[in-house]
Amino acid sequence: MKAVSAVGTSFALTFLVNTAYSFRVAPAWGLTELHKRQSTTIEGTQADGPSGQGTCSSTGTDTWLCDNGAFCTWNTDAFSCVGASSSGSGSAGSSDGPPGRECTAHIGHWDCEDGSLCELDEATSVWTCEVFSSSSGEGGSSGSTCVVHGGHTHGDCSGQCNGIDLGEYDQGLHIGSVFILLVASALGIFIPIFTSQWSATPLFRNVFFIAKHFGTGVIISTAFVHLLYHAFIMFSNACLGELVFEPVASAIAMAGVYVVFFIDFFGMRYMKGRAEKHAAAHAHATSDGSSDGHDGLEKGASAVAPGGIDFAHNHHGGVNEAMDYSSKQAHFDVLLLEAGIIFHSIMIGVSLGATGGSEWIPLLCAITFHQFFEALGLGARIGLLIFPKGQLWKKWLMGACFIFITPIGIAIGIGVHSSYNPNSGAALLSIGILDSISAGILLYAGIVELLVHDFMHGELATAKWRKLAFAGLSLFLGTFCMTLLGKWA
Repeated sequence: MKAVSAVGTSFALTFLVNTAYSFRVAPAWGLTELHKRQSTTIEGTQADGPSGQGTCSSTGTDTWLCDNGAFCTWNTDAFSCVGASSSGSGSAGSSDGPPGRECTAHIGHWDCEDGSLCELDEATSVWTCEVFSSSSGEGGSSGSTCVVHGGHTHGDCSGQCNGIDLGEYDQGLHIGSVFILLVASALGIFIPIFTSQWSATPLFRNVFFIAKHFGTGVIISTAFVHLLYHAFIMFSNACLGELVFEPVASAIAMAGVYVVFFIDFFGMRYMKGRAEKHAAAHAHATSDGSSDGHDGLEKGASAVAPGGIDFAHNHHGGVNEAMDYSSKQAHFDVLLLEAGIIFHSIMIGVSLGATGGSEWIPLLCAITFHQFFEALGLGARIGLLIFPKGQLWKKWLMGACFIFITPIGIAIGIGVHSSYNPNSGAALLSIGILDSISAGILLYAGIVELLVHDFMHGELATAKWRKLAFAGLSLFLGTFCMTLLGKWA
């Protein structure tokens, strides 16, 4: 009913362990659970046993038990197996998926249209597929498997709303992740800020240029692939019940876009009015022989960003007009961008700190790159800003806010991991709403304030094709890298 694709983490358990686990989380099913599993027709001979199921031993006249957990019965010309991998599975590679089924690859397993979850034993090249019927029972499944991925669940988890096993928890490793994310975020945020200080050097100027447009792609991809998609997952969880208005994630994101736009618009009008009054007073003072008023900027800084590249609003509609990056408007735009990133970074940290399991380390790696790429994008925009004398510390403070926000979230997650339930209404609503709001903010900031203004109102509007190609390539690379990370985080 809700058109949201399910992604999930792999089950690092064999067929027998999964069966035992299903008994534990849903004891009311009892031993009838084995009879709910659908049988699969498997080729083979009565003398040699079923094919493609690993090593099988005869347990009776017409019955065989295989080491992949399959129990097979000979029926005239083929085997009928419960808990078996598909016919011919021994010859299928992991990149092709289990044969005989329409399946989608996820991390370490394949989700199939018949509701089965399949895994490949790399040692024996044998597929193991668990298939559940669509009959519902107490806490039962409706043809979909409940899996945990990145601190939230996918599939039908309606029978586990009061709690779900998040896997083995290594507290020492989780504490170590605080420092891993701290270092990754610091590197990402400070590389562009440092290079912006030496923009007169060709090497640093080029590094800053690439980081800036790479970051734009990262921010736009974050809004679409990470935030908006995960907001849909949160609101589509069966534990929230039937929503009166199902596209609530999109509606909140859209509202976020409008709210940010009007804040930005009226803020621009207010600041423009003040700037005009200041310009009139400045013109009057200049006619009286006063100073030109630019002594308050950082030493050696101009009112135009490194390389003369436009970032913030070009409110006069011109092309390639110099932007005053010491203005309050430019500072406000970057603060707006940082707010959208921080909102979801805190929730990323909480989820990472609270969850565990066999796929936690791949998730940590994905989130580390995720935060590093976002830091590059944000750091490039902070690096554009110009502060008055004695206020350069504000630039580093803005960077520090991002650096510490995800580790703080991890620390919170570590503290609440024993009671954390990703299927609780409070967790689903809080993550869903914050992800939707952040998606709206980053959609506006990424497309309107970064992409449009860089390419249509900044120097790229009249730049040579070589420079434009480098900017476009950096933009695409940032988008591709962040989108690819959506498979894991």
